[in-house]
Amino acid sequence: MWKTIVKKEILENILSYRFPLFGLIAMLLIPLGMYVNQLDYTKRVRDYEEQVRLAGEATSSLKIQDVMAGTVAIKGFRRPALLSVYTRGFESTLPRYYEFTQEGSKPGESSSGEESILSVQGKFDFVFLVQMVLSLVGLLFASDVIAGEKEAGTLRAMLSNRLPRDAVLTGKVAGGFLALWAPFTAAFLVGLLLLILGAFPIFGGDTPARILVVFLAASVFLLSYFTLGTMVSASAAKTRTALVSILLIWAFFQLIMPKLSDMVAALVHPVRTETQVSLEKSLLSNSLGMETARELGRQYDLIFGSAPKGAADDEKSPERIKWDVLKAGIEQGAKERKAQQFGAIDETYRQQRRRQQDLAINLSLVSPSAAFARFVADVCGTGELERAKYAEAVQAHARALDGALFSKVKRTLMIHPGGGTSLGFSAQPVDFKTLPQFTIAPASLADVFRANWKSLLSLAFWLIAPFAAAYVRFIKYDVR
Repeated sequence: MWKTIVKKEILENILSYRFPLFGLIAMLLIPLGMYVNQLDYTKRVRDYEEQVRLAGEATSSLKIQDVMAGTVAIKGFRRPALLSVYTRGFESTLPRYYEFTQEGSKPGESSSGEESILSVQGKFDFVFLVQMVLSLVGLLFASDVIAGEKEAGTLRAMLSNRLPRDAVLTGKVAGGFLALWAPFTAAFLVGLLLLILGAFPIFGGDTPARILVVFLAASVFLLSYFTLGTMVSASAAKTRTALVSILLIWAFFQLIMPKLSDMVAALVHPVRTETQVSLEKSLLSNSLGMETARELGRQYDLIFGSAPKGAADDEKSPERIKWDVLKAGIEQGAKERKAQQFGAIDETYRQQRRRQQDLAINLSLVSPSAAFARFVADVCGTGELERAKYAEAVQAHARALDGALFSKVKRTLMIHPGGGTSLGFSAQPVDFKTLPQFTIAPASLADVFRANWKSLLSLAFWLIAPFAAAYVRFIKYDVR
């Protein structure tokens, strides 16, 4: 009997006007979105490879004199995320590269400048379609699952045959969702086929597993919205009431809650921009540099003020030996203070960002849409996890370049008490062709699941809770 109910729901949906309309929307938009984003990804990869090539040639042609002059800025580029064809996430807002200098690192431009205001507000990708279009269709499919049957009088006839109400409910949910899931799956597979025909590198590494996770997450998300619509239908006496309630619920979960969570988090835990942090570091570096220069100038005058002529150029003179030791101590102390204060700035910034992000995530996970978007973005390498990995890679590369290049060149600026200044240089040989390359350690799928346990818990809750509520409501539902 349960199978009969499932078949009935499937046939009713297939024969209704909604099924071909939804099938057309899915078959048109999902493959088209994947194809368009594949073309965009290919373009961004070409740009990335050309920029890396030009930056590599510029670095190889550098000379130690360029470092001594303080004009060297080495760029580290971030490769576009392969699965950004499914969701752009932070792909357009993250800096395409970072510049590394003796003063530290600073972000370069992002790719959002190439997009229109409409595409920035809602990028046409797979996740956007599932969130904004298919979720609403799923709710509408479920709006008359119970209330519509009651208005038509068929629900009373079904239950008069002493059918168990739980069998009726589960059969309707299974049949209705299968009618929704079948065209969605077909559209997803067509989009995947287009990627394969376009020579998209799908079969490398863990990419097939990630695509499967994206598909399963989207299926669970759509099922959660279908059960949510079923709950509303089981709580309403008329289909019209169910439709109004469904639209309000969709607007709250899709439009209000995700935006509201970020706004509240920004108000409760305001965070400076990365540019402001870089500026603070730059000002601190200049301040420490001037302070060190004054101290070096003062000590230089004290040591060589009454020394014999030429003592400063004689490496074996007592004054020169004393100066070298004192100079090394002052510069080392300044370097340690700089590292300590830079570390404090970075740690404060990370803590502020972490508090803001944790609050925003916790608030947004009230919405299954936000949970789905955050999880899939991390699976595709365009989410919060990728942004954190990018920041870690920038810090690690800055330390590596400091040890391999910038620490090899020392500029000694001295500001003498009398007002004069002098500048000295010392440099060790550097092979610019062997400098470390900028790389970002990718997050594994295990890392993604560990980082998104709250999102997965939210999706599980919105999958189970609406069905449980629909069951309770349907058991007591008045079919008259």
